Amino acid sequence: MKIPQYIHITEGRKETKEAFEKLFLVETPKRILLVTSTSPAGKLKWLLDFLRKYNTEKLVIENSDGKALDKTIKKLKKGSFDYCIGIGGGKILDIAKYASFVEGTKFISFPTLLSHDGIASPVAVIKEGKEWSESRTAAPPLGVIVDLKTVAEAPRASLLSGIGDLTANLFASMDAEISREVCREGYNELATGIARFSSLLVFPHFSEISSEKIPTEELRHLAWGLILSGISMSIAGNSRPASGAEHKISHSIDYLFPSSISHGYKVSIGNVISAFLHKQYRREIIEFNLSLGLPVLCSDIGIKKEDFVDVVLYARKIKPNRHTILEEKKLTKKAVIKLLDEIEETKGDRGEFI
Repeated sequence: MKIPQYIHITEGRKETKEAFEKLFLVETPKRILLVTSTSPAGKLKWLLDFLRKYNTEKLVIENSDGKALDKTIKKLKKGSFDYCIGIGGGKILDIAKYASFVEGTKFISFPTLLSHDGIASPVAVIKEGKEWSESRTAAPPLGVIVDLKTVAEAPRASLLSGIGDLTANLFASMDAEISREVCREGYNELATGIARFSSLLVFPHFSEISSEKIPTEELRHLAWGLILSGISMSIAGNSRPASGAEHKISHSIDYLFPSSISHGYKVSIGNVISAFLHKQYRREIIEFNLSLGLPVLCSDIGIKKEDFVDVVLYARKIKPNRHTILEEKKLTKKAVIKLLDEIEETKGDRGEFI
């Protein structure tokens, strides 16, 4: 079992530079490949300039597809790099993470967004085709460095996506518990407990803060929550602790109604479905999503109810060996319609998705 050995949550340039210096004092690099995209390369020039003293070379990629992955793997292979640092959002980190795994290179994660738990997980999502993505098993980062000032400047939607993805751990842990008897996929009590705890760093108290400007300490909670979520997957040896019915629904949306809507937003709708199927936190999850501006109903992301029925039913075909509340309930079309009606009724006039 491998988990990140070096984790630093910093505030600003000085602390971030010190974090890298501490890491490289223990793990001295010979040559480093910096994998990033155009936007971070411009905004974080100070970081790239600082890292130059460690004999670095920069590789700029813009996508998370097979071509970008092949390009990164070839660069690592030809350049004899012993370190790879991913600097950017989830797509950049996933490419750098998986390429490092293939080449046996030490990987450091420096996220510029807190949009999902891939910042510290052993999973990489690689785009296959125009819309569909594939989750691949990799290795977790050797180190994770999160600069709160950097992620605070990210678009509001990316932070909300991260909150939605982290909240999912609460419902995924419930699914893990009910699957213990089925034993189709290994159950790890420690991993499940860590995943559940990580979700409680944001749910439900984040509903009381302004998503327009999340306080630094709450950003720290979000960062730690996403890191712990990734660690729970490393302990379990799979994504089971952080991915249940809510993620199946998100992937079903990807397959049936592909769009540019962020992962955490789709998972947030899955969270609502899971809450109602488990009959726990039903009103709380609706209030939580609405207060932050996360979607509650399928119509919030442009999917008609009659079409979303197909989404919920198809979700059971995603990772069929992963037993969740969807399989437990053995839902029919009629039952799904009743479920969606119940969610609409409970939401009532509490507010609209923004």
